Amino acid sequence: MGVLEQLRKEADQKKSSEQLQLDQKQQRERVYKIQLLPKMQELFKYLQELVEHLNYLEVPVQVENYSLRFPKLGTLAQKDYKISTDGYGGFSDIDKLMQINVTFYCIGEGEFKYVMTGKGTIEKEIAYLHAKRLSVRIQKMPGLNNEETAKFFVKRLIPVRLRFEVDYDNSLIKVIINNYTNFSTYIESWQANDINEDFLDVLARYLLRKDSEFIKPEISDEHREALRRKLAAIKKTETYW
Repeated sequence: MGVLEQLRKEADQKKSSEQLQLDQKQQRERVYKIQLLPKMQELFKYLQELVEHLNYLEVPVQVENYSLRFPKLGTLAQKDYKISTDGYGGFSDIDKLMQINVTFYCIGEGEFKYVMTGKGTIEKEIAYLHAKRLSVRIQKMPGLNNEETAKFFVKRLIPVRLRFEVDYDNSLIKVIINNYTNFSTYIESWQANDINEDFLDVLARYLLRKDSEFIKPEISDEHREALRRKLAAIKKTETYW
């Protein structure tokens, strides 16, 4: 094969690859506009109204035994719901919607305290508290045998976040819940048509801790089991903010 022929072959392969990438990009854009964007707009309308009613009615939600790690948290109250779409607490163009954030707090009075010893242990605890976005004061204390000791004062204020975000490359909608219980994280990706009125109702009941009505009787057995499996994954403990 001559040099020119080899170059021609390589150029054709590059053109084919570029065309394939362009076709895939255009397909993802079509899916976003036809499927994902309308669903995100529907989600935003639903969640915006949910937040508005929860704040206006001051729906009382008590959180018992939030975390085995910190039993001193005691009984917390769930309140102060907010919604945003730009990642900074504001709102993006409704026709370019890529994420929806609903945030609220689990709140108790004052703070609780505990003591930890050992430089490595203290550093690990500080990293954990910061990763979970907790408000904490740290007081260094004298320890036995000059071992580093610290007293932690942790505010009873736990930020919780529900996020719907567009997974553009895979044409999916990702659902992420942080700190709902036991400082855990739930992450799952859904097809746009999977997120329907029944799903949203189940999710709203879950967020409001109405366990007795967690699954509606009229949902099919197959759909019910799928939701059980997916929402049970909230017990995961990975960090994602």
